[in-house]
Amino acid sequence: MRGLPRWGRVIAGFAIAALFLVLLARSIDWSEVRQILAGAAWPPLALAVLALGADMGARITRWWLMLRAAQPDLPWTSCARPFLGSLALNNTVPLRAGDVVRVFGFRRTLRAPTAHVLGTLVLERMLDLLVLLAILSVSVLGAAGAFPRPFFVLAYVAGAACVAAVGAITLAPRSITSAVQWVVARLFARRRWALSIHQAVDQLTQSLALLRSPVRALGLLGLSIVAWVLEGLVFACVLWSLQIQVPWPAAWLSLAAATLATLLPSSPGYVGTFDYFASLGLTAYGAAPAPAAAFAVLAHLVLWLPVTAAGFAVLLLGRHRSVTSRVAARPATDRSGVVT
Repeated sequence: MRGLPRWGRVIAGFAIAALFLVLLARSIDWSEVRQILAGAAWPPLALAVLALGADMGARITRWWLMLRAAQPDLPWTSCARPFLGSLALNNTVPLRAGDVVRVFGFRRTLRAPTAHVLGTLVLERMLDLLVLLAILSVSVLGAAGAFPRPFFVLAYVAGAACVAAVGAITLAPRSITSAVQWVVARLFARRRWALSIHQAVDQLTQSLALLRSPVRALGLLGLSIVAWVLEGLVFACVLWSLQIQVPWPAAWLSLAAATLATLLPSSPGYVGTFDYFASLGLTAYGAAPAPAAAFAVLAHLVLWLPVTAAGFAVLLLGRHRSVTSRVAARPATDRSGVVT
């Protein structure tokens, strides 16, 4: 019975993905879409993959800087495998399983408290949301009427909540910690694990309060901007590859809308929600439905395939090294079973 709510979320996600796929597919000539995709130029797509690689590097560096607050000697390479592996799992497994694995599955590698790792993921989402809302606000100026009003309402409500949370965490982390721990003490005072919860809350709040340092805050915000500019270049390169003639803000509107749409429940890899809003970013600036759909499909593929392949590659490589090291550590024996 415990699994029913989880399966309900999975089914709801696939249903929402199917809904947006239907909205995208209606009144589109898919033979025209295939023809447009067949004419894609390869050099811009190669440039898009390079920009995506730099984007991943900036994001891993941002996470590394967050984790170093708890482990100053943590090497950058220790963050790459959990980060890319979690993205690969999010792209292929329901319920954002990759985020769960990144928090709980790499304790030895990251050498940081679980609550601190969780806090860095929350902080990542906050910074990403703020930058994406800024991109959306600028890129939509020439095409506001083309988007559903509820989309903007939800986006800006989420943004306002994010700003309020960042402000509270930055200005009054101790008050928030004390309030949460007071609630925990009242609810779980007689539990054995109450002390562990107190410690976890303290670690979580400390990780979220990383923005209290102006230098660190500017560094993390700067890396967030760099990462999203690089991802915007991926969209622009796909647009260039397909030779779709639209104003330059269209690619950035597509980036912001498609990425913010991934906040909605959906299937693994955000199929449906991502594609519908990515195409809407182009049609808002006058593109025909078929070219916009071709753009959405190709942009999604360029973002999904390299990251997923790299993520599973580093997961398998790390597993192989772990097995090899354990085998090498075992004492050798001769045929009689005597250790040599």
